[in-house]
Amino acid sequence: MEFVYRYSENPLNAMKEFYLYARSLMGVELNHVVLNMDGFGGQYREIVDWLRTDSTDCSVLRVKGNNKRLEELQYVLDMLKFKNGLKVFVNTIEKLPLRIPDHIEELGITYGSWITLEYIMSLNMRKLSFLDTHLTNQEINEFYKSWIELKCHQNLESFEINLTNREDFVAIGLRDIPYEMGPTIHIHAYNTEGGSFEVTRNDGLTAFICVIEYQSKFIAIMYTQLSKVA
Repeated sequence: MEFVYRYSENPLNAMKEFYLYARSLMGVELNHVVLNMDGFGGQYREIVDWLRTDSTDCSVLRVKGNNKRLEELQYVLDMLKFKNGLKVFVNTIEKLPLRIPDHIEELGITYGSWITLEYIMSLNMRKLSFLDTHLTNQEINEFYKSWIELKCHQNLESFEINLTNREDFVAIGLRDIPYEMGPTIHIHAYNTEGGSFEVTRNDGLTAFICVIEYQSKFIAIMYTQLSKVA
């Protein structure tokens, strides 16, 4: 594999030129866009405006950044067009909810200290993943029960949430939910702790709930029968 490094006094313009050259050479459009709001001297607005005028919708948008104003991140989400998925790795100064398009199928938020159960219940994506939230096991239990009772997220494929208390997850997170012990589910390089819990929705659809340890944090993952993993 050969790498070519090119110095430019204007990295942003050089990046634009390289993208246009590569697109014309290979005849492809953008599929995934990764935007680092800390890069290019904070010229993210110029990048966003350029992407809006020079490309079609992308499939998945990933946004990264540290200590950004909420309005700055919201500008990116409002202005860029993405069809299927959104992954947000941005720590905002204001811990307030984001406006998320309801047409996408997958949503992941890494810095979710502002996320509430009410906010999650308002979403309708097939795949949901949240880290760094303050949701309690009781609130997670309410979400599971709502899904079982067909009150929400009927097309859900997966739901991932960090645990603030690993010790009583089974006692409280699965309280009053009938389950059977299921198989160990392999998730990337991680094995589930103590197997999985198989639960059944009122219409007969099954799901597996398991817990993994990731970067010294515990995450509860729910895969429904609609998911390829389950």
